[in-house]
Amino acid sequence: MSGLGWMYGRDLPLVSVTFARGLTPRRLLERMGADPATLAERSSAAFREDFGDILFEDDAYVVTAGRYGSWAWAWEHSSWLCVEGDELLAAVSDGTAALALHANEKPMVEFRYAENGRLVTGLNTLLGIGPEHRSGHDPHRFDSELRALGALPDTEETGPLGLRGLFYRLAEGLGVGMDQADLHTGKALTARLRPRPDRTP
Repeated sequence: MSGLGWMYGRDLPLVSVTFARGLTPRRLLERMGADPATLAERSSAAFREDFGDILFEDDAYVVTAGRYGSWAWAWEHSSWLCVEGDELLAAVSDGTAALALHANEKPMVEFRYAENGRLVTGLNTLLGIGPEHRSGHDPHRFDSELRALGALPDTEETGPLGLRGLFYRLAEGLGVGMDQADLHTGKALTARLRPRPDRTP
């Protein structure tokens, strides 16, 4: 499936993925603060050997990275640094564009888009997609796209795609995607991210 197609309808209790246009996966992880001592291409067996015991600990910050078209992606297996503040996404978007998608079981979906070191649009569906729940210097940048997908941006109506589907499709419109096989099988670039300065390891 193209784009994020394999994610639709899947039972994914946590989704935390950062995309960057025009960067290599290694450069993306470096901008995200990957520990250089852990940054390496690993087979699925080596990945399990190195990270299997900590993979689902939220303070382990284990990440897998790859590329889809012109976008690099980085999947956080059990953490959500990508949406904990503007600093990480701003650093990733320096000189380019970056996108963070986050979803959990609350249910909540976050869509955060930045360009040239600055958050453009932040949408958080925990309370809805009305104007009072937006952030960024252009919080309505994607309103026309949301309406085309059946949502009503100034209300709580998310349309026929539901919370996750709406933001997956909005992200796909920017050209992002991931191949499931790149995340789970074969060799992939992997690392541990450093926590934010205000977090304890």
